[in-house]
Amino acid sequence: MKNLNTLQHGKVYYSRCPDNPDYFRSIRLSFNPYTQGYTPQISNPVCGVPPEGLEEISPVLLRRLMKVPQNTPPF
Repeated sequence: MKNLNTLQHGKVYYSRCPDNPDYFRSIRLSFNPYTQGYTPQISNPVCGVPPEGLEEISPVLLRRLMKVPQNTPPF
């Protein structure tokens, strides 16, 4: 499983769709300087095999990245 310390902003990962394993989504991580955290940019589902060189991201880690940060100050 990927640790948050080893994630790189701008790197592209993939995740299989839970409802149909023939589909996958590509996920690009961008660094948000305002929240000091990563924001996932997720593509639409694509039918096929993920390209060579992409690493699979853990569903638990993806869920954690998609969670709204609780420690952000109000505007």
